Amino acid sequence: MMTKRYTAYVIFSVFFIFLLTGCALAATGGTSGISTKDNSWNSSTEILITENAGKDLQEYPVAVVLNSSNFNFSEAKIDGSDLRFSSENRTLNYWIETWDPENEEALIWVRLTSLSANQTTKILMRYGNPVAEAVSSGEKTFDYFDDFEGNYLNELDWNAESAGGGLVEVKNGICNVSAPKVHAYDSSTIYSKKSFEINSIFVVKRMKVTTGKDNRGPVLQQGFIDKIDNKKNEIKHETELANESRVNLETIYGKQKKNFYDLTDVNVPEGEWYVSGLAWYEENNTRKISWFKNGVRDPRMDFVSNDSVTNSPMHVYLYAASYKDSSKNTGYMAVDYVLVRKFVGEEPTAKIISVQKEGNSSESVSENHSGNSLGNSSGGTSEQSISENNSENHSENVSEDNFEYSFKNSSENISEPQTAVGPRPNSETSGIRLSSPYEFNFSALVNELNSSGIDTIFLSVDNEDVWQYERFVKMAHEKGISVHAVLLEDVNCTKKGAGNLCQNTLNTVLDYNEKSLAPFDGIDIDVNSSAWESSEENAIDYRTLFETADEETKENVSISASLPLNYNASQIQEIAPFVDFFIIKAYPGENKKLNSVSNIVDAVALEMGEIRGAGSRGIIEISVEEDFKDKYSIQQLFTGLADYYSNDSAFLGVSIFNYNTYKGLPQTQTEEKEFPIPGFNTLTVILAGLGAFALLNGKKS
Repeated sequence: MMTKRYTAYVIFSVFFIFLLTGCALAATGGTSGISTKDNSWNSSTEILITENAGKDLQEYPVAVVLNSSNFNFSEAKIDGSDLRFSSENRTLNYWIETWDPENEEALIWVRLTSLSANQTTKILMRYGNPVAEAVSSGEKTFDYFDDFEGNYLNELDWNAESAGGGLVEVKNGICNVSAPKVHAYDSSTIYSKKSFEINSIFVVKRMKVTTGKDNRGPVLQQGFIDKIDNKKNEIKHETELANESRVNLETIYGKQKKNFYDLTDVNVPEGEWYVSGLAWYEENNTRKISWFKNGVRDPRMDFVSNDSVTNSPMHVYLYAASYKDSSKNTGYMAVDYVLVRKFVGEEPTAKIISVQKEGNSSESVSENHSGNSLGNSSGGTSEQSISENNSENHSENVSEDNFEYSFKNSSENISEPQTAVGPRPNSETSGIRLSSPYEFNFSALVNELNSSGIDTIFLSVDNEDVWQYERFVKMAHEKGISVHAVLLEDVNCTKKGAGNLCQNTLNTVLDYNEKSLAPFDGIDIDVNSSAWESSEENAIDYRTLFETADEETKENVSISASLPLNYNASQIQEIAPFVDFFIIKAYPGENKKLNSVSNIVDAVALEMGEIRGAGSRGIIEISVEEDFKDKYSIQQLFTGLADYYSNDSAFLGVSIFNYNTYKGLPQTQTEEKEFPIPGFNTLTVILAGLGAFALLNGKKS
């Protein structure tokens, strides 16, 4: 996250503005809060997520550790089912791995749609709703998840094979991969039908059970493999003997094979659960393997080799077998759940900011170093805790708990991310406007958006056939991109005969959102009148539209209003309770061009004052048609507006409209460069035919 000083430096040191999104407070982060239209949740906590590996991460689960120092368990439901997480205006998927209110410990995995390299973003956790139903979902949080519900192995996800008396059984939510008879080389295997890329970790909550007279029990394996028959690539983690005291590692890459025997000791008594994680990843152009017990990396199992470790896709598998000497070492591997998720060597960290009740300005800050699944259900978590005072905020009572919860040996030092502690202003999301989505190659468009840090699309919607957009919205959601429907751009709803059209347009989109597999994340209503009162027959006032939208939308759907410059500002108070933010169109200028800070500030002063008074927020949209001389003059305008509104909580940014005109402006430097807008992600590539639009804060708080 950029500080204001750093942002100003970058703005003046780089050149090319191409599309844009708006300008905001440079101190803001990358996300915003979820809607508070539904006030059923009584408490909320901000969580700062910092990327530490220097990589842009997509759809990445991050571990959030709660304990008595950062969370009041009595304010949530006894089972944690009222937890909700959000980023900007979007609800995030999550999975509760452990929840122990008696001992005040919990581990939750939250899937973030994107994390920029070395940047910090903010999410919101809400809780305190006694009627909320559980939405924790491993399937939605990880790339692969199975908790073996029911009494049958899911044949859509797994293949099963056995030799001799080998057997795979699923009963009461537990999968037993077993070698139940006294035969040499009896074995059973399950392996995923889905394959996974490098930079993955295979996590299994498991326990060893011996059923025969030989206390060595069965040989157990957990690993990655390209194919069971005629394998060419494999990573095999093998345990044997009582308490799994011997741990071996084998890797195969083509004709290269490496074997390592008795590297470490699981040291878990048989009949006790523990979590085993096998990570296969690439770091600094080097392929690596690491193993984790209950979320803590065991450095004795580390292996590094580009010659003996593949980077080709592989399946995951579990295996149990008897010894070749026909001894009575029968038994099985009991499996509670398995998951596969993305993995980088230096995992993101989660810092919890618990703002206390009114009248208390102190904050409790906890930092979680996320990593593999933690959580022995019987023994709790195994991370280390460190408490210290935060020297950055001498006026606040702040405590930090650094949880050694990730791919770090307990002897290693834990580095602190350079993130300021304390309350943060509302933040922004960068967006673009699309009018005809299918005219673009979707993969190319997504790559364009991801590389530019854009995570929101404003889509001009034709109410006559709104369903034509479902496939596009669904594909966008799968890539972590939000889509907002823009309505009534060319309609004045206060004109005679327009009322039915406007109401029907809104109803069509609301009906689509209720029934669609890919509902819109937000609805933006374009106001094309200076006032909404009208005595004309069949007219409708805009307040009715916004009130209807507010009543019918769900908590994760934002409502916004785009206002013309000549809009009756006194009506903002009426509409503010039903919208999440306003967009003020600072154009066209009638007597003077609106292309300078002073002219624009004067032109929007009344509207910004009303927005401020209503406790809402606003974005200022400028038009290139206002006779800007060149791109550099627009750059100066953004900087000037950011400085002018630097202490105004109602100001959320600046946006540009009419990209076609903008791209025709002359350059002021010979080399095109990126132009970061304060508080927004940089847009780096021209998207022909698109108008730039800055999206503001998600739901009203």
